[in-house]
Amino acid sequence: MIIKKYIVNDMKEALVRAKYELGKDAIIISQKTVRPGKCYNLFRKRMLEVTIALEDRIHEKNLKDKEDFNSILLERTKRDAFLPEATKKRNEKIDRIFGSNTKVRERWENYFLGNHLETDEITLPLIRDFIDRSYMDNAYTKEQKFGKVNVLVGPTGVGKTTTIAKIASKALLEDDKKVGLITIDTYRIAAVEQLKKYAKILGIKCVAVSEPKEIRRKLASLKDCDFILVDTIGASPKDADRIEDIKAYLNELPEDRRTYLAISMSSDVDTNNRIMKKYKELSYNAVILTKFDEVENYNNFWNMMENNVLPVQYFCHGQTVPEDIMESSLDNVLDFLWKELKV
Repeated sequence: MIIKKYIVNDMKEALVRAKYELGKDAIIISQKTVRPGKCYNLFRKRMLEVTIALEDRIHEKNLKDKEDFNSILLERTKRDAFLPEATKKRNEKIDRIFGSNTKVRERWENYFLGNHLETDEITLPLIRDFIDRSYMDNAYTKEQKFGKVNVLVGPTGVGKTTTIAKIASKALLEDDKKVGLITIDTYRIAAVEQLKKYAKILGIKCVAVSEPKEIRRKLASLKDCDFILVDTIGASPKDADRIEDIKAYLNELPEDRRTYLAISMSSDVDTNNRIMKKYKELSYNAVILTKFDEVENYNNFWNMMENNVLPVQYFCHGQTVPEDIMESSLDNVLDFLWKELKV
């Protein structure tokens, strides 16, 4: 196990440094406020000491991946040195937009050649036309409207609780609905308190459930609400027992409930594919994408296009409630990505 301590101004700085040095799989062990410097200096600045760990095998894999990537980059640099400048720029842009997804890249090349395009410039309207022709039926053009009872499921750390607060705010303030909240995430006391805090701010009811048999009684206490959101326990796709626990709770809810899977756009493609596959056991109806503001490439966008047939209902792009959430129409998603990645 590799363990590193960072003395930083805030958590964002710690995460950026850890991601650069250890990779995206590093985990936070602890954090505390410290005053670095001589003890007799009364004006020492308060800072944050964050301890982060990474398994040795993952660290070794990250190093190997970095070496492989650098090797590929070197070969590409040698190859590109003999290409015309316009072709180089086009290749760079294709790399930024289509990443490592070979299927999408092949489709794009077929589209590019098949339409006899005379320009190497890749524009947003061109990408939209490419999608319209190559992915006529895709997850971003579908929708799964909310019902009376709506459940959010997904792994720990994707932002389910904050997303619920955003959806609740929109339903209350924009749609004038009477909203109620249920949390079954009693594994994390902080999650319960966080949701109750949001409920208090919005002036809506929030109840906690500690075991499946309580759900119907707690649901009955919200019978005057016309829109109910249920926050669930976060579970790794590898944690079969935890997913079975969630299923036990969901089985006590009405059959006409709507279930939404929340996944992070900042996770790698393989992880998200594993999550979508494993969570099929919970019969989710649609997907909500979170952490759009943390994306570094289009990989997960195309992954959803290629591997998900269910609607992508919303995407979240920050922590502000309720502003940082948008409907996942194809235009909204593409516009956001184009600006965010400054293509």
